[in-house]
Amino acid sequence: MQLDDFISAIGYDGDSAIIDKLRKSKNKGKTISNLLDEGSFRAATAYAVFSDSEENLQLVADRYNQISGSNYKKEQMVKLFGVSKITVKKQIFL
Repeated sequence: MQLDDFISAIGYDGDSAIIDKLRKSKNKGKTISNLLDEGSFRAATAYAVFSDSEENLQLVADRYNQISGSNYKKEQMVKLFGVSKITVKKQIFL
């Protein structure tokens, strides 16, 4: 799966990723900074997970905590936004 697909996934059905086509077109080519500036925290978290970047995950936590007044650690962001890296065989675009 490509980055733009991963950050636009809305769920999984068996071994298939469900990709939101509209979300993918809006997110295509964006950086993590772009996503954070828009307040797209789930997509930014997915970006950090896809890139295996602890630094990016910390950026997400810092920005989210700043806006929400929360005190989440970077490790908690994946659970908060329901993001995990899994292997899929197919993609379904809706």
